[in-house]
This record gives sequence, C-alpha cells and structure tokens, in this order.
Amino acid sequence: MNMPCEAARSLLSLLLPLVEESRALSFALSLTLAATPRQEMAQEEVDALCQLAYEVQVKLTQATNLLHDASKDL
Repeated sequence: MNMPCEAARSLLSLLLPLVEESRALSFALSLTLAATPRQEMAQEEVDALCQLAYEVQVKLTQATNLLHDASKDL
C-alpha cells in the first residue's frame, strides 16, 4: 500500500520543477512582451522570445506526458 504513495511522491518531484520553471519562463515572456513596443524589438529579440515560448511549451509537454504516463500505471 506504500508503493502508490512513493510513486506519487516520485512523480511530483519530477513534475513540480517542470511546472515551476514553465511558470517562470511564461512570466518572463509575458513581462517582456507587455513592456516592449513592437517597433522597438530587433529581430534577434523576437527570435529569443520565440525560443523562450518554445521552451515553455516543451516543459509543459514534458509535464503533461509525465501525468499521462503516471495515470496509465495507476
């Protein structure tokens, strides 16, 4: 009966850092976009923001996949 608790703790220890990092990246992206007029952004800055948005999506996908995998094992 202890195994499900250990499995849940293990899953959460993997999942929580992904969610926290995704939230931080998303917040940084939102602040940057909100504070910068479009005409003031260089192409390199737009590319960097696109990369940041991509990284957020990758981390959220990882978190989602972990949850799906865990739900199969229950």
